[in-house]
Amino acid sequence: VDHTILNETDWEKETKLLVIPGGRDIPYDRNLKGKGTQKIQAFVENGGSYLGICAGAYFACKEVIFEKGAPLEVHEKRELGFFPGAAIGTLYPEIPFSYTDQTSLHPAHISFENDSLHLYYNGGCTFKNPEGYKSTAVLARYIDADAQSAIIHCKVGKGNAVLSGVHFEICPKALQKEGASSAAIEPLKQSDNKRKPLITALLSYLI
Repeated sequence: VDHTILNETDWEKETKLLVIPGGRDIPYDRNLKGKGTQKIQAFVENGGSYLGICAGAYFACKEVIFEKGAPLEVHEKRELGFFPGAAIGTLYPEIPFSYTDQTSLHPAHISFENDSLHLYYNGGCTFKNPEGYKSTAVLARYIDADAQSAIIHCKVGKGNAVLSGVHFEICPKALQKEGASSAAIEPLKQSDNKRKPLITALLSYLI
């Protein structure tokens, strides 16, 4: 599925859940602004579900604040606004961010449903003041980043959106093939048995 399909076809009629994955938020905005975002918004408001992971989460917030003061800085408004506030990243200033390799991978320590686990993080966001919006509930937090929100659920009309700053979908075994350091991968391996139950719990908000 690409932006042409989302902009020009009636995908909504046969879709229960739209997933916008990681990557870069700006191409999503530039390619879907206007007609595409209007279709996505109407889809969710009428009872559909949206899952945004990393860039897909930034894209679904009203404001994006990324790498403030750095060469890759982005500070822009977005149209969807499933979360009415700002998505802010990155969260670990001691780790220089890179789009091109796994050097900025961090095994983020996450709290979820009275438990904790490590999940793949690489440039993701937190959500500013989620407690200030009645439509938003925090599902998970970054234990190692001042307990800021990591995953949220947003009620949007008749539909639902789950936005995640962490990549819960990534299996640690796949990272070894991409040259990620063993020190970063090991905590992810140790938490991998908790990752699938988390995914199941998140999907329960959406399908």
